[in-house]
Amino acid sequence: MMSIFSLNFKNISRKTTTTNFLMYYAKERDHIKEELVKAPGLICLTFDNCNSEHTNDEYICITNH
Repeated sequence: MMSIFSLNFKNISRKTTTTNFLMYYAKERDHIKEELVKAPGLICLTFDNCNSEHTNDEYICITNH
């Protein structure tokens, strides 16, 4: 269906998408770790759980100080 709308569309597999996503995640995770090591002083991370009464979804909120 997408090739009808765009002749340049290239379908990729779920495995390729997963692999690319995990590589990007690891790269960004390492970058954030490097930046946190360089930060002057201390960083405090606070985690909190939130529930939506209407949709029964749960969220994790992260705050840093």
